[in-house]
Amino acid sequence: MFMRGAGRRSGRGGRGGFGVPGGALLALVLVSGACSTNILHGIDERAANDAERALERAGIGAEKIPEESAGASASGGARFTLRVSRGDGARALDLLRALGLPREPPHGFSETYGQPSLIPTASEERARYVDALAGEIERTLESVDGVVSARVHLVLEEADPLAVDAKPRAAARAAVLLATRPGPTPIAREDVQRLVAGSAAGLDAAAVAVVLTAAPMAAQEGDGPALAAVGPLRVTPGSRALLVGALGAGLGLLAVLAALLLVTARRLASLERAQPRP
Repeated sequence: MFMRGAGRRSGRGGRGGFGVPGGALLALVLVSGACSTNILHGIDERAANDAERALERAGIGAEKIPEESAGASASGGARFTLRVSRGDGARALDLLRALGLPREPPHGFSETYGQPSLIPTASEERARYVDALAGEIERTLESVDGVVSARVHLVLEEADPLAVDAKPRAAARAAVLLATRPGPTPIAREDVQRLVAGSAAGLDAAAVAVVLTAAPMAAQEGDGPALAAVGPLRVTPGSRALLVGALGAGLGLLAVLAALLLVTARRLASLERAQPRP
């Protein structure tokens, strides 16, 4: 009877021993989740990489997480969520807003004509063509190293059907706005004019106005806050509280496990002393 009762008590103690570490581990997970916040949802991989790179340069730790429930987007790409420490949430949003991130991807011919209209009119088709052409030019300009973003406005020539000499009613012209990183100009104005003029029929290079502006560089290397030291580790100030909490919970879990091992060892020793010797 004594042995069965002791066995039951030992079993209850064992279940309680497993429950405490499990509860500590659950608390650690909840604390870790509560110390982070999502700042961007449903963005494609390129936009997520650009935002994550900008935040890391500013000293803000970011995590890119794929959205399994969202699946693939309409264009066939996966969607992602960007997560930062809760203490860095407001600063990360202000930084991304200042940098204009995430940027809307340019709409080229594939995006513009991906869903054709049922009964397109001539003016609608012309507007869609101009928008798609401008998107393709923007995509080409943004591929140049040093160009952060590009905006292109096109006005194609309009022919006058009543004119005898078939001269256009309005000449073609274009305007280009380039946001570039500080430093040497990544592409000359003349090269931009030739590129745009060569992409649109009837457009002269002299009719292309190019404006260069410096992109906000709040996320330049070295502009971010200094990293905080947590023992041998160096982390961002916003992640310091999360790391300290995780380390504290881990040490608490180890202390609980050590106490359970000590209690179990003492119980086994007392049971051995209580057993009658032959």
